[in-house]
Amino acid sequence: MSIHPLAVVSPQARLGAGVKIGAFATVEADVELGDFCTVASGAVVKSGVTAGCHNEFAEHSVVGGAPQHAARPEQVGRVVIGDHNVFREYVTIHKALKPGTATVVGSHNYIMAGAHFAHDVTVGSNCICANNALLGGHVTIEDRAFVSGAVAVHQFCRIGRLAMVGGHARVVQDVPPYMLIDGQTGCVVGLNVVGLRRSGHSADDIADLKAAYRVIYRRGLPWRDVLDALRQEFTQGPVLHLRDFLSGGSRGFAQERRAPPGPTLKLRIPDEETADIRSKAG
Repeated sequence: MSIHPLAVVSPQARLGAGVKIGAFATVEADVELGDFCTVASGAVVKSGVTAGCHNEFAEHSVVGGAPQHAARPEQVGRVVIGDHNVFREYVTIHKALKPGTATVVGSHNYIMAGAHFAHDVTVGSNCICANNALLGGHVTIEDRAFVSGAVAVHQFCRIGRLAMVGGHARVVQDVPPYMLIDGQTGCVVGLNVVGLRRSGHSADDIADLKAAYRVIYRRGLPWRDVLDALRQEFTQGPVLHLRDFLSGGSRGFAQERRAPPGPTLKLRIPDEETADIRSKAG
């Protein structure tokens, strides 16, 4: 264990083997850090945080802050973090709002500078949140999702497994698993095929998901019929998780971005009267 003499570490903090605390870092009471965690200069780990091993808290990150809520009770929840996570500079993670509950971050996540996890957020494992990604309260991010830079996710929204959200997107509805979200419109623009291949999904898995995508977004079925069709036509593979995801949630689901069928560019030549009006208008 290595604690810089200029660090402030509570004697009530529980630190594992090989923990390193940098200058001007703060580790409060009721904090538990597993083996080989690193708290860099200026970082703050506040009371109520439990973290596993090999976590990196970079400069000026603040983990375990009080919930940002107008009706915050006197007693609040905790932050629970798994193993092998990286929280880069100025990341903020807030405790859950109610006692006995927790903001939860899994393992092997990479959270880039300036990202914010609000109270009661649940993040799975092997996720990436790029610079200044903002997760509102009660947001859920499933395993292997990718949230690009400057994305804002509305409270209570869910982002499904292996989904990829483009930069600057405004996410106000659930993002189904395996989907790509366009950063400009916040709409679905297809499957995250590259992510599926990199995660080891077979060609048959991807073919099934493409077929399921057509059921969801192209057949024009009522929502109950969409779920029934997925249940009847797919009995195994990743579509089962997609169907289960679509069966839950409270905010609806991101829609597909499609151009109008057969778009054409029409040019209209103004008549003399219209041209005369335009010339007078300058």
